[in-house]
Amino acid sequence: MNKNVPNSLEIVDNHLDQFFDKDADIKVFDEIESKTIHRDIYFIKATDDRPYHILLSYGMSALPMTIPEDIESSEFVEIMILLPKEWNLEYESFSDEKNYWPIRIMKEIMMSPHENKTWFGYGHTYGHEEGEEFAEGIGFNSIMLAYSIELSDDFTQIELENGKAVDIYTLIPIYKEELEFKKKNGASALLERFDKFGIEEIVEIGRKNVCK
Repeated sequence: MNKNVPNSLEIVDNHLDQFFDKDADIKVFDEIESKTIHRDIYFIKATDDRPYHILLSYGMSALPMTIPEDIESSEFVEIMILLPKEWNLEYESFSDEKNYWPIRIMKEIMMSPHENKTWFGYGHTYGHEEGEEFAEGIGFNSIMLAYSIELSDDFTQIELENGKAVDIYTLIPIYKEELEFKKKNGASALLERFDKFGIEEIVEIGRKNVCK
């Protein structure tokens, strides 16, 4: 591995130390066997002051993405998804896709740009070609990358010593109709619709479809 590539594990660990004390309820969903990159996910448990869980990747930024020359976007990215505090994230629940799908999708997104020599940035979407729901009955069939509203820029951008940065994007699950709207009108237009209907960044199964 290129020695100029940042140590994403150390970088994300040090970054979290600035926001959470040692007593914070944080665990790691560790990937035992890896190829290309090591795909681990932090599970930062909800609190009374922060009523949602944070799932945060680390390992995606261990390799730079392939950014087109005419695009201004960081080549180092990590991703997160915010889940309601009622979401079951115990290991024994992961056999049920209705609980596990956010982790599965995060791992797929983490690997995708490195396997396919491409990149992820603001407004990009990810889904399966067949367009099926991520899990039966949840409705969502795609994910859109966006800037977080719940968490500050201080949290979602990690400055590196070489002057570059690791950008942390939040993942917004979307319906088929919302994906089609986004493709025609852009990510910002879809986010404006979310704002109009009071759709929050925290995942809500069964929320209103803003394009139907």
